[in-house]
Amino acid sequence: MIEHSITAAAGAALKEYGLDPDAVNNCSLCNFEAGDIIFKQGSPVEHLFIVLNGKIKVCLLAGNGKDLTLCFYVSSGILGDVEFMQEDKSASATSIAVLPSACIKIPSSRNFRHLHDNTQFMNQVAKGLSTKLQNSSNAHIASALYSSEERLCSYILMAEHNGLFTDILSDVSKSIGISYRHLFRVLNDLCRIGVLERKGSAFKILDKQYLLRKRTRP
Repeated sequence: MIEHSITAAAGAALKEYGLDPDAVNNCSLCNFEAGDIIFKQGSPVEHLFIVLNGKIKVCLLAGNGKDLTLCFYVSSGILGDVEFMQEDKSASATSIAVLPSACIKIPSSRNFRHLHDNTQFMNQVAKGLSTKLQNSSNAHIASALYSSEERLCSYILMAEHNGLFTDILSDVSKSIGISYRHLFRVLNDLCRIGVLERKGSAFKILDKQYLLRKRTRP
């Protein structure tokens, strides 16, 4: 992570959340490289991050610390909002940059009163939390009602970048609730019918319309 002073563009983004750049103490502009960990599940959360661009993977581990029970991607919005609203300030999930990403970093405890008393900012927090709740509900519905192929097509659309799907397949199988072996069968079927093409450890999307037709819908 590389930190910079707030730029004019970052200041404008803060104002969209109802925040005055001059009134927020010690905020900075952070640039994350792919692979950088922003939050680690269970570790203390001392900052909020407003995501400006890039792509960040958010993963929730089960109680045994092994199985992924929720995985989604964000390119905008707030990270750390769940912890900001709870007494427990430990990270509820792990957040990892999968592409170079820019965020505004805001010390949460130092600015708590300024943030908490700001109606426009808290409305943005509420909006983000409601979206995360809806995404979580949709993921559980998809797991129960949709086929493994439909769940995989949805995941590929969520995770792809520039037409390539590069996620770790063991994580994918846990995220969509199928076995590693069955995931390979579904991927091979998609390659066989010309939807995907294997490129080393990645998959190139050849027929995005097929994925769009097959994706799960709330």
